[in-house]
Amino acid sequence: MSHDGVAEPLAGSLSADIEPRVTQWGKLRILALAGGISWMGSSLTTFTVALRYKDAFGPIGISAIMLSMIIPTILAAPYGGLMADRISTRVLAPSLMAIMGLSSLMLAFDLGFAWSLVLLAITAFCGTPVGASFNATLPEYSSATDLPRVNGLMQTGSSLGSMFGPGLAGLLIAVTGNYFWPFVIDAVSFWILAGAILLLRINRQPVQHKSDQKVRAMDGLKLAWADPLIRSILILIGILILSLSVLNIAEVFLVMNILHADAFTYGLVAACFALGSTLGSIATTVIKVPDSKHAQAMVISVSALASSVLIIAFAWHWLVVAVVWLAAGVSNAVLNAFGISLIINRTPDELRGRVMSSIGALFSVSNVVSMGVGGILLGIFGVRNVLAVAGALCVITVIVFGPAVLRAAKANPTEASLE
Repeated sequence: MSHDGVAEPLAGSLSADIEPRVTQWGKLRILALAGGISWMGSSLTTFTVALRYKDAFGPIGISAIMLSMIIPTILAAPYGGLMADRISTRVLAPSLMAIMGLSSLMLAFDLGFAWSLVLLAITAFCGTPVGASFNATLPEYSSATDLPRVNGLMQTGSSLGSMFGPGLAGLLIAVTGNYFWPFVIDAVSFWILAGAILLLRINRQPVQHKSDQKVRAMDGLKLAWADPLIRSILILIGILILSLSVLNIAEVFLVMNILHADAFTYGLVAACFALGSTLGSIATTVIKVPDSKHAQAMVISVSALASSVLIIAFAWHWLVVAVVWLAAGVSNAVLNAFGISLIINRTPDELRGRVMSSIGALFSVSNVVSMGVGGILLGIFGVRNVLAVAGALCVITVIVFGPAVLRAAKANPTEASLE
């Protein structure tokens, strides 16, 4: 989630006195595998903790569980990014992932609903600097040109892990009759990823600042909003997340209540997005897109996602939703691969962790706002009406800000700056 004329200049701007980086595919493939295992573990926990408490606490309990995994990422974002920029990856990431593993392991012992919320919040809080550090470290092992493919590789692992997690959780619960083992597997998966980072010697050293230079937690957000290219991307994706989050809430009512599908069919429809995301991730890994087309690929993917919301609003059969949802999954993978690469390649090394952490927080805010307001709007105005408005808003946003992304990419092929 590099652009027109950006990749080649940035290869020099990141390290002016050394040769451009060569992509270390061997290390990255192993890292993607370990990351996929970790994502599978996380999806195991999300699915299992919801199953454990859904009957006792109902929809409010499920909302509390989801918010306990989202709100800490927003609160931790400024200082999580600062930690990512000030502490080396091989120290920060394994240490925090060890804590995340312990939190998941404690969930296995069912200490009660309140403690489960606390443990989930600890995991999410620690995951914020880990995620920022991980994203900021990838360019150390990739050329600027290959970064979209590298992001596609990482997303392939996470998509596959997320696809298999719920099914494995259901199987484990059915076979064992309890909720213990999914949490244990999640804990081990964190430690596997931590071990991979240490064994592969994955690292990004903190950039040394001048003695009179202040290191501020909010510099990442200031830079992201000050740069015309990054700002346009954030607005595009932020509006898109608002609409897609509403669609995620409305999907079950549209498919089952309006289009009269059964629960099994709804499960198949919902899985289409994950399948599309996996296929799209594989495609972005395998296909090397020329530097001059990176920004265009991102704008096209946003346009496709915006159109998907609008089409689903008027879907006359669940098969239409399934096909469009599959295409939306592919588009989402392309957006993540190129959008993230555009931002990473645009960002100075010393601010990269803070920028990625701040952007993650902004997207989480969009998600929370949409989850909170979406349900109310759906109840008042109806599923199709709300989705139609959300889709129209997405399309208008793309029409307004899509060209801005292309113009900014072509006009400013340099790193962003706070000055």
